[in-house]
Amino acid sequence: TFADQVVVMNNGEVVQVGTPVDLFERPAHTFVGHFIGSPGMNVLPCSVDGGRVGFFGRAVETAGAIQAAQGNGKLELGVRPEFIRFDTSGIPVEIVKAADVGRFRIVETHHRDHRIKLLVPEGQPVPSGPAHVRFDPKHTHGYRDGWLVN
Repeated sequence: TFADQVVVMNNGEVVQVGTPVDLFERPAHTFVGHFIGSPGMNVLPCSVDGGRVGFFGRAVETAGAIQAAQGNGKLELGVRPEFIRFDTSGIPVEIVKAADVGRFRIVETHHRDHRIKLLVPEGQPVPSGPAHVRFDPKHTHGYRDGWLVN
């Protein structure tokens, strides 16, 4: 966090060069999202239909448009635990566990077979039973075959 520029390499190849904030807020590859931050970025499957991004039939807003026609490949959403919150609607989840780590709790939830982690600030309640989560659109990015596309 003291460097002006950071170089992240994977398997001997440069994946991203940028400031620590750039790497954290806009990872160019899902590897960077997992490597930088604790816990790492959530990477979830998504679909694009008519310009709308979906996660198992639930609409998800992203930082920019993801075009399905941009090429073939595996599409995924990337969103850091810091940019997910509990809400009254959104993606339905089951709360699996919560770990108190001081100023916040790391809460692990599941939607179907997919784990979604979020950070809940100290003093903020964690729902009991079924819950819903929302992703901050400004910090939700699309990836194709691991590479940022929006």
